[in-house]
Amino acid sequence: MKTIKLLSIILITAFLFTSCEQCSNKRDEGVIKIGVILPLTGPVAEPGNNALNGIKVAVEQFNRKNARKIVLIIEDSKSNSKDGVSAINKLIEVDKTKIIIGDIMSSVFLACAPIAEKNKVVLISPGASNPKVRDAGDYIFRDYLSDDFDGQVMANYLFKSLNKKNVCIIAVNNDYGIGVENTFTSNFVALGGEVSLRVKYEQGQIDFKSILIKIRNAKPEVLYIVGNPVENGNIVKQMKEMNISIPITGNLSFENEEFIKVAKGSFDSIIFSAPYFDLKVDNDLVKSFVKDYLFMIKKEPDIAASLGYDVTQILIVTIQNSKFDLSNVKDKLYRIKNFRGVTGNTSINSKGDVLKDVYIKKISGNGDIYIVKLFSIN
Repeated sequence: MKTIKLLSIILITAFLFTSCEQCSNKRDEGVIKIGVILPLTGPVAEPGNNALNGIKVAVEQFNRKNARKIVLIIEDSKSNSKDGVSAINKLIEVDKTKIIIGDIMSSVFLACAPIAEKNKVVLISPGASNPKVRDAGDYIFRDYLSDDFDGQVMANYLFKSLNKKNVCIIAVNNDYGIGVENTFTSNFVALGGEVSLRVKYEQGQIDFKSILIKIRNAKPEVLYIVGNPVENGNIVKQMKEMNISIPITGNLSFENEEFIKVAKGSFDSIIFSAPYFDLKVDNDLVKSFVKDYLFMIKKEPDIAASLGYDVTQILIVTIQNSKFDLSNVKDKLYRIKNFRGVTGNTSINSKGDVLKDVYIKKISGNGDIYIVKLFSIN
């Protein structure tokens, strides 16, 4: 009798365990896990957090309308490659994610790419611009223009449109800064221009006075800055303090709240290149994004938020086109052509690289931004 009772208990326990496991599996079937690696602390935290906000808005819009839900597993790269690598290992080995968004920093993204490629995990960045990204692997993608095009655009604009023939460059000493600096220099020199001085600084640097003395002594017609928002702000602010009145140009990192916070009142205007985004455009897609972003985040989106939003929408479309089979997402991403997003139309080529237009913009001393000229990828 005792044996029968014991056997009954074992069978009931096994049945309950199996039933619970099946219930758990059924619950998991409705969840789509997407990993996120972004610089949420450190010198690039502001655009990192804004990109995350854009991602969250896209996910909320999807979850609101669909029975199946997306769950974000968020990791902080802390603006450095070491923590980025730890984050991607955790997302792959512990969380078992098959799709990861991030990082926006080229150096962090390139450090994570071999790990994603080895594990056949889709890794897509809303901000990594270094040309090496296009050769990082079959599972590696981005929704941000390569430095090849960005540097070429500004070199052409300065030489041909502004008739500037002599330039100095200040660049952050990482993959992003070096990539843009090299591309700009090769294109500007090929046009017949001269780069009279190239100076690098370390990420997180605060004092730029010794660098700016060298720039002043070089007497360029224009200064081209490739850096992070806060550091750009300190450079511009210290130029004002040192009465250096050389015209300033740069790229996306000038379209940023942290830059304005540091440098406001220290300049009249700055010309820079950036992806398309216009809050005021008469476009239902942009209006819907801005409305939901304001409701959720309680402030207007910037370009980093917009890129985070678009890269998530691209993933959502590919997941749906894959009929929620995440093993097919990689192949579907290569078929993205003329995807309509808030940062313009996007196509992805055979290298996982993005094709989209870039704009020359002007930021005034009070932070207002104006579109000056369109450079089409075509």
